[in-house]
Amino acid sequence: MYKFKVITYKLLFNILLRLPDFFYSFLFAIAFPVYKAIHTERAYGRVVKHLDAAREYLAAQDEDCAPGLNCAPGLGGASRLNCAGPLQKVTASDMFRGIFWNALDSYRGLARFKSVERRIVFENEDIIKNAVAECAKIGMPIAGISIHQGSFELMHRALCRYSEHVHLITDSVGDAAFRDVLAELRSDPHLTEYHPEETGRLIRELFRTKGILAMVYDQGKNTKGNTVELFAKQTTLYLRLIQKINQMGAGIVTFRTWTEMRGSPSRDSKYPEGSIVIRFETFYPPKYDKTVAGKATSQAGESALVKDIASETERWIAEHPDQWSWNYHQNFVV
Repeated sequence: MYKFKVITYKLLFNILLRLPDFFYSFLFAIAFPVYKAIHTERAYGRVVKHLDAAREYLAAQDEDCAPGLNCAPGLGGASRLNCAGPLQKVTASDMFRGIFWNALDSYRGLARFKSVERRIVFENEDIIKNAVAECAKIGMPIAGISIHQGSFELMHRALCRYSEHVHLITDSVGDAAFRDVLAELRSDPHLTEYHPEETGRLIRELFRTKGILAMVYDQGKNTKGNTVELFAKQTTLYLRLIQKINQMGAGIVTFRTWTEMRGSPSRDSKYPEGSIVIRFETFYPPKYDKTVAGKATSQAGESALVKDIASETERWIAEHPDQWSWNYHQNFVV
């Protein structure tokens, strides 16, 4: 039965990923209204409420909006949320459309479709290259971390450009056969997958290989996270492992991805339509809370690392709100 399921899943993947885009446009046009009607009080309804709350938060800010919403002090400079930006224009339908097309790009990219690989654009690669080099001097690894935004599945394999040892944390989905097919699809000679329960082995291998830990930190299962505020609402980011390895001497690099979609409220003419941008953002040096943030933060009982990453996350979501998974049921639930 297991082998039959594996063969069936592989066959379905191969067929579905090769269907033309006009088929998927037609499928979304037919299926989404039905999904919306069924989930008005659930997933779709959550998105509407979350977007409304985020817009109210922006409207309550002053003309310059929330200042200083970014990253490591002195490393990336302060950024501001744009009160009249994409978040004010996005609809719940935009978000579900973004997730739909980004998921298709993710799986096609993992299957190494050239049509997807040619569309990928890298920004700020010097950030991760310098981070790897700087931490290598002291014999330490780094972590490349992001959120469920854009074609996020492509980012894990992208890290293999910068290290021969990339360690990826994945959650279990589906049955054993489906998980194995997904693992094969994600596979790369330089990539090793770990279940969240294998944290101890992951840390040992990470520091042994001096490689890169790859993970998304905005959603998690059966694990304790960090309570933060996004758009003035309490939510959870799963940064405890990141805090731990940073305290042990690992550097942290944040990065994200988005797609330049036609009709998207966050569309930027800098790149051609359809471009998949993978952008490296900020390097947090080893032992960040102690060496960079200083004693004032530690005396306040807060982690500057968590606080600064949360601020970055808020900015990323505001800039491309149609490509973040607002519908996940644990978002904004502490």
